[in-house]
Amino acid sequence: MSIIVTVCIFGLYVFLSSTQTEIVPHIKGHLCPDWTGRLGNLMFQYASLFGIAKRNDMVLTIHEDDEITSVFDNLFALKLNNNSVCEHAQTWGEMEPCLYDILAATIPSNRNVKQMSLLQSWKYFNHVEQAIKEQFRFNQKIESKCQKMLNDAIIAFTSIHTKIPVEKLQVVGIHIRRGDYLDKDKIAHGYQTADEEHIKKSINYFRSKFNYVLFLAYTSYYWKDLLWREKHLVGSDVVRMRVNSPEVDICVLSKCNHSIITVRSFGWWAACFANGTTIYYKNVAKLTVSIEMILAKT
Repeated sequence: MSIIVTVCIFGLYVFLSSTQTEIVPHIKGHLCPDWTGRLGNLMFQYASLFGIAKRNDMVLTIHEDDEITSVFDNLFALKLNNNSVCEHAQTWGEMEPCLYDILAATIPSNRNVKQMSLLQSWKYFNHVEQAIKEQFRFNQKIESKCQKMLNDAIIAFTSIHTKIPVEKLQVVGIHIRRGDYLDKDKIAHGYQTADEEHIKKSINYFRSKFNYVLFLAYTSYYWKDLLWREKHLVGSDVVRMRVNSPEVDICVLSKCNHSIITVRSFGWWAACFANGTTIYYKNVAKLTVSIEMILAKT
């Protein structure tokens, strides 16, 4: 009678029998990003890839000098000083952008794969939400600078409004994205921007909800956006914040109590980490495909 003993030694499964010995290594494939866009997009790509890697028992692999490593220094990904693994990886991608694609999230675990998509859906990483929050902690330099900006804004506001108790003040971060959404080609494809009426209603909602509120209004460093903010975001409780680096701005917004956001990934992440009440602009794009197609892919 043959006797079979199974022993796990450092990830190797060794099968012993009276007739043969077989070693089956546990080989994990590497999952690599093809970074596209600015900080908000990079955060979606990283979070989604981390979720996909966990779901498929793969190793998320990035370069140690990738931009995202200069913002967050607690990333769990494998950081390499060369990209030879990713250079020769098989490419993978979504069928359509900004829609959850189960095929894009299902990857053979023993292959090296480079994911070529933006991956802008929370469904890719909702099962690892806590791990994402642990990783997206700003490095100390960014943290110190953004905390000072937040404190300075609150101190300046309460020094003028002396009857407002600081401990009862609710800070609402506003992020306005217009810019390229006003381009003719974007408009032709159905993209829309939030108008002043939407922003006014959003601000008034928080004014009616809280006795003491301060709005910190951000927008892109684009002259038309800055002029629009100057004209439409007004009030003694509104501070139009000076634009800094994206990582500092998103850090300040993430420390607010509540959020008003318009479109795109930057505001989404800011509101996500603020974790309060969020008012967002839902009419980002006109309906250009059937509702059945949307429901099938989201």
